[in-house]
Amino acid sequence: MRVSGGLVYRVDPHATSGRTVSGMNDGYTVGTVAELAGVSVRTLHYYDQVGLAKPSSRNAAGYRLYTDADLVVLRRVVFYRELGLDLGDIADILANPDVTDEDHLRRQRELIEQRISRCHAMLTVIDQELAARAAGIALTPQQRRDVFGGDRLLEHVDDARREWGDTPEFVQRQQRTARYTEQDWMRLRTELATINQELAAAMARGLPATDPIAMDLAERLRQHTHHWFHDCDYETHRGLAEHYRVNRRSGRNYDDMAPGLSQYVHDAIIANCQRANPPDIDRMRNGSASQMRPPGAAGTGVSGQVSRLADGQQI
Repeated sequence: MRVSGGLVYRVDPHATSGRTVSGMNDGYTVGTVAELAGVSVRTLHYYDQVGLAKPSSRNAAGYRLYTDADLVVLRRVVFYRELGLDLGDIADILANPDVTDEDHLRRQRELIEQRISRCHAMLTVIDQELAARAAGIALTPQQRRDVFGGDRLLEHVDDARREWGDTPEFVQRQQRTARYTEQDWMRLRTELATINQELAAAMARGLPATDPIAMDLAERLRQHTHHWFHDCDYETHRGLAEHYRVNRRSGRNYDDMAPGLSQYVHDAIIANCQRANPPDIDRMRNGSASQMRPPGAAGTGVSGQVSRLADGQQI
């Protein structure tokens, strides 16, 4: 917007043209004001017709000119219009004799702050939609709120995409979840929450992580990831257990359910992997399985992120 204050633009040396000379002004022509204000001549004529901003002077040739005082009024009209007020509201504001110049400026500043806030909110919505699309979550914003209970899901999606976006597991996860409906997400979220609650209950009962009940629950966790997100063999699941143990956010999410639960889940998964495939696990521990991914490899990290994405308690 180019109109400001008393509009002290020095753009032409000829006073008779309706422009300024050395600080003295005989007025501004409609064309000049349209250029400086960033509005059309037609708009200025309309503001004149409805009485919002009228040129109050004339030059020797009889052309109507805007004075500095007229430009102050026009500036207010243009500002308020730019901020979304309709012309009727603007007319009411300008007609109030008790409103000072400072009042207008304060009101305009408040309106600008409100617009900035709305723009930030719009940016947030756009970022959330981009994150959801990148994660393969084909739900409406309202459905995502219904399923995941807020926006924290998308924060974890961004983390996972930045860290593991090039891995086969992440690609497979995107391909699968892109087809999921709201009912699918509700089902998998409920399923995982149930498993985690049963793990917390087993720990509360004093069952060791090596108990068959705890190991069976760990196996259900593995099968859940394998079914809903991506292939999850015992090697990958063992890495997921390490993720729960060493990743502060994942561990905290489990421990928020029950103090010590992250370590318990880790131990139950390790015990289940040993039960299912002890020779491979022993070789991994001895560092002799050079063809196998080590704990914390790319696929492992995705598993940890995916588990947090699906679990309502952990997001």
